[in-house]
Amino acid sequence: MPAKKAAKSKPSFTEARARLDELLDELEREAGDVDQLAARIKEASELIRLCRERLSAARQEVREVVAELAAQPDEQAPDASENSEPLPEPPPEAYEDDAPAGGTLPF
Repeated sequence: MPAKKAAKSKPSFTEARARLDELLDELEREAGDVDQLAARIKEASELIRLCRERLSAARQEVREVVAELAAQPDEQAPDASENSEPLPEPPPEAYEDDAPAGGTLPF
């Protein structure tokens, strides 16, 4: 009776992204056979799904932290008279996949 393979742990976001880059390079330079092509496409789609799940979870965590901060009293807020510059807004394309109907995220 064959031994069962140890369950693979899911790659980190960084590892999944790196593997996606490798797959893309392979697909662009090789004309491989159809079976290899299908296997690479399937692996890429699984990695994309994993990355989207991780990004979605991270966005939700950020939203929760922002909501908690907004609900707390502003005791340690910097004095408005201090010379502090606001943080720059990220480019709109940074949120293309999950942007709500209005086109911007609430934070």
